[in-house]
Parts: sequence; structure tokens; C-alpha cells
Amino acid sequence: MQKLFAIAIFTLLLSGCSSSKLVDEYINTESPNFQANKVLVVGLTPDGELQRQFEYSLLQALEAEGVIAVKSVDYFESTFNENIQTEENLKNIEKELLDAGFDAVLFSKVTGQENKVTIRQSYRNLTKSFESFSDYYNENRPVYGNQQTEDYPVYNTETSLYCLCPGEERDLIWRGKIDIVDPPGAASTIRDYVKTLVQTLEKNNLLIVK
Repeated sequence: MQKLFAIAIFTLLLSGCSSSKLVDEYINTESPNFQANKVLVVGLTPDGELQRQFEYSLLQALEAEGVIAVKSVDYFESTFNENIQTEENLKNIEKELLDAGFDAVLFSKVTGQENKVTIRQSYRNLTKSFESFSDYYNENRPVYGNQQTEDYPVYNTETSLYCLCPGEERDLIWRGKIDIVDPPGAASTIRDYVKTLVQTLEKNNLLIVK
């Protein structure tokens, strides 16, 4: 029992080494081993500098795997997500991208935020022995009082890969949800996120097909 408990704690510690992890994904089974000649990378965020950092980092990672990619901040004169796009505008943009040789678009965005308890707090509560119901209640009651709790932010993100296939309506190839846990800083968080994303695409033979 102690051995299994030690393994469980070690696994938690290992998972804490990475700030990003895939939590859910959808794969279009009708498009296996999807490859693109040219992919547009789009970071959907109102922060222009953060968008440039993210798109540059993802571009570098994809090109290192032999994928031709272009940043949206370089391709469009204004920010792609600066204004709400009408369906007519999107069709015109799609035609423009097809004419420019693009056959895929990769969108990434933050969809939400939540707080979770730290491993240290969980470990302390897990190992503490409570003799009675009252002991357990009194120990955990401060969580609902004025005592400051130990928690950390988790950012929920979503990345979608679309095929720009002539005659089809922006076919969804893959969508993945990646959680960013307690990000230490923009630069390191982006690198870690991009690494998780690229590894996932490679595992599913999407864009990166070995």
C-alpha cells in the first residue's frame, strides 16, 4: 500500500514539471494522416504582443518538423481577430488563403480560467489521519472561512485545425483542449504549450506525419 501511495505522489510530482497538458481532443476520422502544404497559424488574443510571441514560437516548432507555416500577424495587414468577421468576410478570406496556397488554418485561444488546490495542500489532507467526523470538519472548515487557501490558476485553451478544402465548408480536422497549469511566465508557458501541441499533432499524424 505504501509503495502504491509513493508511486501516486511521484506521478503527481512528475506531472507538475510541465505547465501544459492535453485534457480532451476530437479527431475527424474521415481525415487520417492529414498533411498540409501550407498552414496559417492564428493566435486568437486581444494582446498583440502575446499573439506575436505565440505565433512565432509555434511557427518555429512547426518549421523544425518540416511544416511550412505562416504567422497571421505577418500575413494580414491588421490583426485577424481585431473585428468580428461576417460569413461573407470569412469566405473572402478563405478564397484569398486558397489562392495564396494555404490548405490549413490552426487557431488557438484561451477559453477560460479556474483555480485548483496545490499538490502540497492535497498531500497534507491526504496523509492526515482524522479520528472523527468533527476532527475532519474542523480541520477543513477554514477553507470556507477567512483563512487564505493554497491554490493556483489553470487556464483552459482550445486549438482547432481546419482544412481549407475547395468545395467544403472549412472542414474541422482536429480540436484539442490543453490546460495551462500555474503558468510561470509568458515566454516559458508559450514554449511548453507549443511543445505539448506539436507532440499531440505528431502523435495523431496531423500536419507532422512521420
